[in-house]
This record gives sequence, C-alpha cells and structure tokens, in this order.
Amino acid sequence: MQLSILLIGALATAAYWLLCRYLAVEQDPREPPLVSSRIPLVGHLIGLIWHKNNYYVTLRQRYSHPIYTLNLPTSKLYVVNSVEIISAVQRYPKALAFPPFEAKFATTVCASSKESNDIIALNLNGEDGDWGYSHDFHQSMRSALAPGAGIDGMNRVMIQNLAGALERLRPTDGQPTKIGLADWTRHEITLATTNSVYGVHNPFKHPRIERAFWEFENGLVMILIDVLPSLTARSSCRAREVVGEAFREYFEAKHHKTGSILVQNRYNTSVENKMPVADIARHELVGSFAILVNTAPATFWLLFFIFSHPEVLEECREEVGKMIRISSEEGQAKTTLDITGIKQNCPTLTSTYQEVLRQRTLGVQARQVMKDITLDNTYLLKKGATVMMPSLVVHTDPAVWGSDVSDFNHKRFTNKGSSRNKEVHRPSPKAFRVFGGGSTLCPGRHFATTAILSAVVMFIMRYDIVPVGGQWISPKTDKTNIASVVMEPDTDIQVEVTPRKGFADGKWEFGLADSKMVFGIVAEDQ
Repeated sequence: MQLSILLIGALATAAYWLLCRYLAVEQDPREPPLVSSRIPLVGHLIGLIWHKNNYYVTLRQRYSHPIYTLNLPTSKLYVVNSVEIISAVQRYPKALAFPPFEAKFATTVCASSKESNDIIALNLNGEDGDWGYSHDFHQSMRSALAPGAGIDGMNRVMIQNLAGALERLRPTDGQPTKIGLADWTRHEITLATTNSVYGVHNPFKHPRIERAFWEFENGLVMILIDVLPSLTARSSCRAREVVGEAFREYFEAKHHKTGSILVQNRYNTSVENKMPVADIARHELVGSFAILVNTAPATFWLLFFIFSHPEVLEECREEVGKMIRISSEEGQAKTTLDITGIKQNCPTLTSTYQEVLRQRTLGVQARQVMKDITLDNTYLLKKGATVMMPSLVVHTDPAVWGSDVSDFNHKRFTNKGSSRNKEVHRPSPKAFRVFGGGSTLCPGRHFATTAILSAVVMFIMRYDIVPVGGQWISPKTDKTNIASVVMEPDTDIQVEVTPRKGFADGKWEFGLADSKMVFGIVAEDQ
C-alpha cells in the first residue's frame, strides 16, 4: 500500500514536471524581467484567482519593476507599473491593440450569433483602413458623447429624473425617510440614466427588466469564463434573455427614434454594418453595462465619503452654496441651482470626486500584442502576449502619489492639496487611470461625471443623512464583479434622511445651460 502511494506520488510529480516543461513559455532576455512563482506554471494563476487585482499590487511592492513578465499556462502577461510605460503603450494602438479584447468581451457576454460576430471581426483592428463595425461604432459613440447639444440633452433628462428622486425623499409625516444607500443609489441612477438614453419607451422603466439586468450583471464572471454558462450561470443567462428580448421589442417598434442621439447612433451604425436586429438588441446589454455598472457605485462612494467626513461635507456645501439662487414664486421660496458650473467652480467637490475614484477603482486595461515590438527602446514585447495595466497599481503607488497614498485626501487634486508630503511633487495627470487613456479613453466619462456630481450635489444641498447604527462603517468590496472598474459594496448601509435646516420648505429647481466647456478630469481633457 505504501509502495503504491509512493509510486503514484512519483508519477504525479513526473507528470507535473513534464507538463511544466511542455507548457513553459520561452523568455527572451530583451523582454521585461520575468517574475517567477514559488509554484511553477500555476502559482501566478492561483495568486490572481485568490487575491484578484491586489496580486498585482503585491508584486509591485515586492519587485518594483516598471514592467515585468508573468508566465501563465499557455499565455504570457506583461504587467505595467510605470505611468511612463503606460503612456508608451498608448502610442501604439495598432500593435498593442484593445479591439480584440473588446470584441471577445461583447460576443461572449451577449451570446450573439456567428453572423454578428463575423461582422464585428471584419477589419477589427483597422489594419486595412478606417472602416468596419469596430471603427464605425467607436466613431458614433464619440460623436454622441462629445460636449455639445447631444450630451446636454441627455444630461437634462437625467438631472430632472434625479431631481424627482430627491423630491420623493422628502418626509411626509415629519419622520426621517429610511433607505438603503446603495440600493437607492443603484435604482435611481439606473432609472435616471437609462431614461436619458432610451427615452420615453425606456425598457428599464419596467421593474422586471431592471431586476433582470442586475441579475445578469451579478453572474457575469461565470459568463466570461464561458465554461457551460447555461449551467454555471443559469440565472444570469435567463436574465440576459429577458433584457435582450425587451430591447428587441424596443428596436422593432422603432422606439429608439424617440431616444437619445447615443442609442440612435448605436442602432444606425449596427444597421449600416448589416447586423441583425436580434443581435443589436443583445449588444445593447453592453451599452447598458457601460452606462450603469460603474456610475451607480461611484455615486454611492462619493456620498459615503462626503457624509462620513463632516469637514468635507461642510466645504462642499460652502462651494455649491455660492451658486444657489433663492427667489420667491407664488409666495413660496424657490431655490435654483444650475449644474453647469459645478465642474468649474467647485474645486473641492471635484477633487473629492477624483480622490474617491482613485481609492475605489480597480480596473485593468488590457492590450493584445499583434506583432513583436520594442517598447520605449528597451523592452521587447512578443506577438501573442497580453499587456496588462492595472489602475490599482498606479493609484496605490507612493512613488506617484506621496507617502499619504493610503489616506483619503479630498484636496489631493486641487492646486494646494496634491500631497501632504511637501517633498513629493504633484502627480502627473496621466497617473489618474480611472477612465483609461489614449485611443481607448472612455467616451462616456463626461456623461458619467455629470450624473454622479448632479446626484451628489442635489443630495448634499437638500438633505442630511446619518447611518441607522450611528456610525459610518465602510463596506467591504470582495464581491466586486471582475468586469467592473469601480468597487461595489458587498453590503448596504441603512441611513435616515432628513431635510437640512433652513431648506426643508419651498421648491427646488435644477437646470443645465448649454455648454461645450470640458472638465479636465483626465490628462487628455487638459
């Protein structure tokens, strides 16, 4: 018996050794330095599964390489820690390409037809010129979301929806209104944002569709793993069908014609590229994912950090208060606030927003190496490998942000508060990686920023909130979806909402003037 166990152990060890040799990926000395693992072949994979994006932070702290190589079973990763090298990567959008990952994500998540997938794959990376579905789709998105009349129209609808949601929080019996802050934020951001995009026939107006979307999002990891998803992500796949069918009915009834320029552009581009309506509807899941999945938790975290830090709340209220106009209408006080000037006239608020995003984002920008290329005249990147640029690594680097990198410094992004350590210079704007950068810079960043700041400004100016338990405790974020950029709270916070003293009565009115002014939230905007 003992001999059999020893024999089995020896055979297993030999098989593992042979497998390691067979799957080993050759390392050229010109490539970024190789970081080995204690467990050959699968050690890094285990680390990533167990620690998620925090594993990249651990490796940065341990080795301090500006860029390094990780060998995984059958694949190779180049992980970038340096802001300068990230900038170098962005200079080669064709050789270090994002579209292959984007297409794989969309087709896997949406379970679209082969016909549709072939359309998406045609000239995917633009090697044959500026044409094809991928090129046309991105152009239509950028034009719809650029500062101007189109996005202003969406913002106005969104602001009025949020204003209505805030009005419904006003107590009717003199008692505080109790809400779950995360649930309330998710629901109201979902309705306000989708109403602004999809118009009067917005499918998300139906509670069943809203619930189905978030059920789909909850199981997205197993759908992306793509191993028998009909079994491993059964409820999410069913929810995907529910939302997809709702969008099919929406498009077949031509309801997009009463929607925003964004949904019209997306639909028209797909039709022009001969995509079937059923697949256009399925791919609208990704469109909804883009406008909702990060905006809702970002709004929650900004409210949490402001209300849990009284000095921040006071400073933000003071800034916004200077923009308020009070008048009388039919014998009743009327408080008016134009949201347009918030981004330019409230530096503490916008800095707080950026600091919250810095501390609560964990997205990873990925690029596929399409051909051998020498990066920054130093590092050889080989065809077929993947370049990974984890924002969490850059956002937690004391060499970039100073010795107070782990602190919540709400004035970090103002001219006076970049770092409490006077020996550290203000970080480069390129170090703020929440919205990506280069050719793949998020086109919806201005729309999302307006939604988040509008909701928060309305809330802090109209109401006080306190946690039911009396103490603000930051929720854990271990269950955050792997495809999310902003961390999602694992648990909700029950709060009591009461009108601010002096602001309980009267009418509130929120507006948005025409404006092409751009808030410089990322380096490219500046």
